[in-house]
Amino acid sequence: MMVVLFAATGVVVAAVAALALQSWWILFAVLAIHATATVLVIAYTFRKAGESHEKPDPVTEARIEEEESSSGPPPRAGRARDYEVFN
Repeated sequence: MMVVLFAATGVVVAAVAALALQSWWILFAVLAIHATATVLVIAYTFRKAGESHEKPDPVTEARIEEEESSSGPPPRAGRARDYEVFN
């Protein structure tokens, strides 16, 4: 992440220098780099958003938890404060 921030800072500094030196070719090159980076970030974001991690729907998940709790070990004998309050 720091490398990306450092590179972005370099692009901004190069754009400011290009404007100060009135070098339009450098400014257009910096803008092209910026556009390319923007396209790459958007493509990466859409690709990650489209991934599926095969998580079951809530009803199936509740059924799986119910089956696991019913087939689990029997509850221990002990004081009430020894049991977990939340799962």
